[in-house]
Amino acid sequence: MDTPKDLNALMRLLDSGGVAPVEVDGQPILCVSVYETSRSQAEMYLLRPGQRIPAHRHSAIDDVFVGIRGRGRIRTWDRAGKPVDHTIEAGSILVVEPGNPHEVSCLGDEFCYVLTQSPKDEYDNVSYAAPDPVLT
Repeated sequence: MDTPKDLNALMRLLDSGGVAPVEVDGQPILCVSVYETSRSQAEMYLLRPGQRIPAHRHSAIDDVFVGIRGRGRIRTWDRAGKPVDHTIEAGSILVVEPGNPHEVSCLGDEFCYVLTQSPKDEYDNVSYAAPDPVLT
């Protein structure tokens, strides 16, 4: 990718509903590709109230979350299974390393974020059952 991408234009595309949603755990989630190379990829997601990406982990990739608009929560779990909540807003960034379970949810009216994943060729998605589910 050697040309700049306009994140504002991608947000307008999501806002307009001009993209087909992806099905995530029975929910229609809006997302659009930001870029893709042979080593990494990034998508922009727009979550609405009550929407969440269920708890999961990856064996070998970093998930890098960058808040664009609104507020969201990324819940991770420590080795003892205790939940740790991270509030993400515009300008915030959180890196979730391989093996660390995490889920993403909307706090408020919307949560728009960019998710970068690398190395792309190591991508997997393993569901995670929290030891003691925490209600939102």
